[in-house]
Amino acid sequence: MTACLSARIPYNDTDHEPMKPFHRSPLTNPPPSVMSASAMFTKDQIKPAVILLYTVIAVSVWYYFCSQSDFRLLRNRHVHPDVWFGSLPLFSAAVLFGLIPAVIVRWGFREKLADYGVKIGIVHRTVRSFLLAVPLVTVIAVWTGHNPAFYNVYPLNETLRQSENPPQGVSPAHPTPANSTYYPVIGPGLFLIHSLFYLGYYAGWEFLFRGFIQHGLTARCGLLTAILIQTLASTMLHYGHPPVEVFASIIAGIVWGVIAYRTQSVLSGFLQHSLLGIVCDAVLVFGQR
Repeated sequence: MTACLSARIPYNDTDHEPMKPFHRSPLTNPPPSVMSASAMFTKDQIKPAVILLYTVIAVSVWYYFCSQSDFRLLRNRHVHPDVWFGSLPLFSAAVLFGLIPAVIVRWGFREKLADYGVKIGIVHRTVRSFLLAVPLVTVIAVWTGHNPAFYNVYPLNETLRQSENPPQGVSPAHPTPANSTYYPVIGPGLFLIHSLFYLGYYAGWEFLFRGFIQHGLTARCGLLTAILIQTLASTMLHYGHPPVEVFASIIAGIVWGVIAYRTQSVLSGFLQHSLLGIVCDAVLVFGQR
């Protein structure tokens, strides 16, 4: 018993009196797990903070000032829409989601864009993942184009939802009513312009979510967490769309995140996403005549 007590209570060798137990004060001596204010601004903390802060700002600016909601407000101010102005959501996404994050990576973080997936990557994996996805993506796009639930959602360029011969009582200079959708008489040339804007839109989209966010957070948070964070962010941008699209975007975010990691590139996801959007719009515009 004495041996056990002596093992538990340290003694002072000078006066042979038991030493007082040490108690850490939570106020004067915070535990090591409590981060100091200066530790919040270390390099490994700043980078994820910049990525997440920029993402929430860029997504909010695009949604409230560059998306279709704001475009409808402009049309209510009697600004005559055309294909070029209707491409504002696509062009602005290319800038907010692609160009500015690329500048942050290159001159802010001083890292290579190739490390964020802007490259072909592992060629055979990139090519194989795209070719295997083409049949499924095409079927989904065609089904979406024939689904009435999407008639008032796509194309993102709302001018493509207007007609030179709209229903009686509806003017093409005003927003499309929620309960009626009609499509323009446009040729392949104008649709090609729309498709080129779409490529910029999807390039920015894939770089922001599968490159800027996912790669930028992987070292700090781990691969799985980084994939789920970018999936969360991209899914929230689908809120307000038909539920089937919202839930499908969760699956797509995870799948394209895994593909970006496996191929070390955002190229395959970009090509798949672009194919999905362009084929869907082609069916909506030309298949409804």
